[in-house]
Amino acid sequence: MITFDNKAAEKKLVITVSGFIREEEGEAFLNDYNRHIGMIKPAEYTLIVDSTGLSASKPEMLPVLEGCFRLYMSNGFKKILMVRPSSTISKIQMEKLAKSIDYTGIFVDKLEDAFNHA
Repeated sequence: MITFDNKAAEKKLVITVSGFIREEEGEAFLNDYNRHIGMIKPAEYTLIVDSTGLSASKPEMLPVLEGCFRLYMSNGFKKILMVRPSSTISKIQMEKLAKSIDYTGIFVDKLEDAFNHA
């Protein structure tokens, strides 16, 4: 499940990702993401991706996750903060992937940390 929350007063776009991400959710996510990006000026916003509840991804889904990381970096956000998944396997997958593509975002352990760091 993926939800978006534009906290306009705070200039934060919060994306919450949980459970298993399926390939068929990709198109809906891109449409929602592009709609939200079109309503803000990313250079003025902090992107917070809360993946606390994200389950481990199947190997064939890792390129999709990589594409999301690259997409976030391409939009020119003021700052990108990624809340680590609580699942150890998901955390390892995400951090290994981030390192392989020189991800420029910052990983934090809790959503509160992301809001405090933003």
